[in-house]
Amino acid sequence: MLRNHIAALDDCVEFVFVTAPNIIRPYDIDGMDNMARIAAVRSGKAVVRDTRCWYHLKSAKPEIVFGLENSFDFLSAVLEKQGPFDGVFGFSQGGLMAALLSSLLEHKSPVLNSSHPALKFAIISSGFMLQDAKWIHLYESPISTPSLHIFGVLDGMITLNRSMELKNCFVRPEELCFVGAHFVPKTDEAVKRISDFVRQFA
Repeated sequence: MLRNHIAALDDCVEFVFVTAPNIIRPYDIDGMDNMARIAAVRSGKAVVRDTRCWYHLKSAKPEIVFGLENSFDFLSAVLEKQGPFDGVFGFSQGGLMAALLSSLLEHKSPVLNSSHPALKFAIISSGFMLQDAKWIHLYESPISTPSLHIFGVLDGMITLNRSMELKNCFVRPEELCFVGAHFVPKTDEAVKRISDFVRQFA
């Protein structure tokens, strides 16, 4: 997904790829009824081993998530063992986490068990805000970490309004809007825009 972007920054950036810690099981998928969940468990097909997430959705209305604490603990360990990092890139749920990570580090939140300094930048593609009442306070303080927000106007999974809502949590956000759906754009123009943004902090 990011091959072109990596090549454009290979001379000045070391990439570290982090996989979300929570395993997605078939019975975690929104919309699966109870009988289907039970059947998935009994069949032994309760785990999709290669599919991960930063949190699970327990309820859509009202939004209630679980597994986020596990992700914060996991990221704290990554920051301490592999850091320091200059910036973060996240797509979709990863975009949500990139925004939260920027905020938590910037405001030295006790949610993260890390002494890592604030990030120099964040790139958030198809990102969105959590609506869970337990976590909504994480967006109360404006985020001043420099950010580039990428979104496709045809994205049916994360609508433009949801991405804009997250973008507005940042003090001086930049944006890259493209005609497309739920993916990271790979056109020469998009790759250059992302590369130019990162090179400001290299």
